[in-house]
Amino acid sequence: MAPTIAVELPDELPENPETPAPEVVRATVEPPPVKAKPKKATHTAVKKTTPPATVPAAAAPPPAPTNNNQTVAGLRPPHNPSSEVPPDIAIAAAMPSEALTKQKESTAQIVDATENSLKNLSRQLSDEEKAMKSQIQSYLLQSRKATTDGDFERAFNLAKKAQLLADALIKK
Repeated sequence: MAPTIAVELPDELPENPETPAPEVVRATVEPPPVKAKPKKATHTAVKKTTPPATVPAAAAPPPAPTNNNQTVAGLRPPHNPSSEVPPDIAIAAAMPSEALTKQKESTAQIVDATENSLKNLSRQLSDEEKAMKSQIQSYLLQSRKATTDGDFERAFNLAKKAQLLADALIKK
């Protein structure tokens, strides 16, 4: 892990770009301690390690100044509980109850028709066609789950995908 370096920025940028920028003081800041996870002893073999490469003295960072009043960015943004949505609440567009009832019925009809068309498919299927049939069944299962979860728009979309794939499989 590379060390974090705090850099003071000038308050204003010079208007004349040819004038040298004010000298910037760099200070190394120690990262917060990392919590070590207990390791399981699974290996008994000894690994050979190579010694780390030596760093020339000229590349060493400058000594840290004694001024510790510098602001360093945190590792994570602050926690904002209002931005979280509970996982069991589905967000859906507001629909009139008539349209919602019609969509539920339409979804149920599409699922039933698609299942019947898969049952009536009696010819031998290739590997690619078997994969398509498996995907169709997956869409139907997800559609049923979305219906039970109250996400009727998603249920309809999944049923429609299953229907379109089944139609393509039957036409092959």
